Amino acid sequence: MLLTSSLSAAVAVAQVGKRGNANAGWLPICGQVPRFCDQITGALIAGLVALILYVFLLIFSIHSVVDPFLLRKS
Repeated sequence: MLLTSSLSAAVAVAQVGKRGNANAGWLPICGQVPRFCDQITGALIAGLVALILYVFLLIFSIHSVVDPFLLRKS
């Protein structure tokens, strides 16, 4: 679950960087510092790929553990 929470935090930072927050007085910075937004976009893509790989490995591991019990004849 740490992976999903870190991905959520990265999305939140990206939203604040792109749109700002009028209530807190934070201005959008993507127009002034485009490299920041490029790095955030790269981090989001890497996080999403990592999340997909994690889910794939989790499903594969569960299948490896449960499969011998399903093939056993009663």
